[in-house]
Formats: sequence, C-alpha cells, structure tokens
Amino acid sequence: MSILATGTRPNDVCLLLIEGDDAELMCLVLAEYTSKHWHLLSTSAFAASASRQSAPPFNVANSTIQLKSLQAQSTQCDTLLREIANLVAPANILEQTCAAFQRREAQSSTYIDDHIALPHIIDTSIVYPTIVLTRCQQPIIWSNDKSVVLCIAIALPSQSERETLRAISQLSRHLSSSAFRQWLTHCDDAPTQLTLLGAVLDQD
Repeated sequence: MSILATGTRPNDVCLLLIEGDDAELMCLVLAEYTSKHWHLLSTSAFAASASRQSAPPFNVANSTIQLKSLQAQSTQCDTLLREIANLVAPANILEQTCAAFQRREAQSSTYIDDHIALPHIIDTSIVYPTIVLTRCQQPIIWSNDKSVVLCIAIALPSQSERETLRAISQLSRHLSSSAFRQWLTHCDDAPTQLTLLGAVLDQD
C-alpha cells in the first residue's frame, strides 16, 4: 500500500487504477475499506450514493471560478459553443460571447487530444470566470475533424485576477497530461469530473 506514503493531504483527490487477474475482487475489497474511512466519489465496484456524489468533499478555495456541467443537445461544434455561451454570458450580449468563441476556434482548433476540446476565451462579455464541462451524448466532429466526447470550456472576463489566471494555468498543465485526460474521459459521472477539476484549481 505505497499509496499511503505518497504525501497526500486532506481533501486531495486520489484515483486508483487496479489491473490484473484479481482486479475485480481487489476493487470490491478496497472500495469497501475506502468508503469507511474516506469520501468515495465513485468506483466500478459499486456506485457511490447520489447524495455523496452531488456534494464534493471539499470547498474550492478559489471560489471566484464557477464550475458548471452542461447536458448538451448539440451534435456540432458551432451549436455546442452557443449552448456554452448561454451559460456564461448575459442574454443581452450572448452574440458577442458566441463570436468570441468562434474567433478563437478560427485562429486554431482548441482540440487538445484524447477526444477532449478546450475552447477558451477572455472577453468583456464574461462577468464571472466560468468553466463548463460537457460530456457529449455522441461524439462531435471538432473544427479540425477530430472526434470530441468531452468539452471543457473556459470563459474569463477581460480583467481577471492573478489567482484566477494561476488556477487556470494549473488546470492547463494537468490537461497536458495524457493520463489526466484519460481519467476524465473514462469517467462517466459529471459530479466526479467536476470534483477532479475543482481539486486541480484548488491546488496551492
């Protein structure tokens, strides 16, 4: 159990991948033990209760960043960006936000890898720093003809605080890791995905 000596701290989020011939049995045993001592977000062995999934086990220190999930109906990149804009901008300047997302996409595709897109804007139409996580009901063909199953949209005001920018930078660094991207795409539970993102934003 070397994981117990890794220097993890209270409220850190840990993800364990168990492989081998006895993986299913070991997952059951470890999940049962873990749920008695820590907050278990989710597991393939058995589902954590809905009440526990809906409330992350920690309070994100950087409360200036809003985390939202979107159940999108879109099947195309353009319409998905419009749905996201609806969540992050006032209705009276929605078109400005949509245009900002479109301009950024026209510069270069925001597809990063492992079927994840990271559309991001800094614009005067944004009032609160917001991250919108969307798990596509079916793969969406992105602007560079790549297939996207998970979209993490970042919308920041033109005048963003240094702490906000630092938190976003931390998230960007984590998303450069293929292992972290695969954890996100393999997880089919939005509250768990948001908790993982929140934990990264909250790192010192």
